[in-house]
Amino acid sequence: MKKEIKWCAIGDSFTYLNDHLDETAYRVKEGYLTRTCGYFDNLSVINIGMNGSSTPDWIRIELPEADLYTVLLGTNDWHGGVPLGKREDFRLKKEGTILGNLGLLISHIREKSPEAELLVMNPVERGDFVYILDPLNNAHGSYLPDQGQWLADIAEAIYEICCEEGIPALNLHDLSGFTPENVVRFKRVKTPGGYRNLPYPEYTKYPVCFDEDEYPYPPEAADYTYDGLHPSDKGNEVIASLLAARLKMLMGDRLQAVETNY
Repeated sequence: MKKEIKWCAIGDSFTYLNDHLDETAYRVKEGYLTRTCGYFDNLSVINIGMNGSSTPDWIRIELPEADLYTVLLGTNDWHGGVPLGKREDFRLKKEGTILGNLGLLISHIREKSPEAELLVMNPVERGDFVYILDPLNNAHGSYLPDQGQWLADIAEAIYEICCEEGIPALNLHDLSGFTPENVVRFKRVKTPGGYRNLPYPEYTKYPVCFDEDEYPYPPEAADYTYDGLHPSDKGNEVIASLLAARLKMLMGDRLQAVETNY
């Protein structure tokens, strides 16, 4: 058995929910962290994901020591209106923009564990999000800009700056296949003729009264997500398989693959 690799996972609800399946109403059986660990015999995860977090929330966090760090942030920055910033913000570690905050976070990781491996991932596309435990917590999908920014532009910038700066990165946005068309199979919306199960983009024509209407995503609506935003078991496995392959490239023979899975 090879030496245990301690993996610190930094992220938002995509990461946090791995250890809080009750907050998915148990629509999810295993998150992407657990699934990724399942590809290897000597990988153990320290999940410090924070629900609802964006890059400003991470620049003063005390990080644990680890052999490997992954970062998956950006979707809440997009919805929260954090400006993308420029390459110079990243290089100067200038607080206040997505790229600047990311540069600061990476510098803190390097200070904490200089010999550790690091992998940065970028956010995926999303549909109309409606929180399964509180429908009043909702947001429109990335088929529209939010406060002047497109999620796709944020994802592209995160990936490109990491590549330019020699930081290992995984382009989840392009490789995972999450799109507004497939995040859910349909959205159940009230129309003049009654409730209908409509796919994207048809469902965008009908507003939802979140405190009165039925929850728009019954279990059978799930595809890559179960609520328009958060990965379903299918979505989590897509992320995990991509991540496991990239970690194997990054870590080489330090990771011991489970032969039946990898």
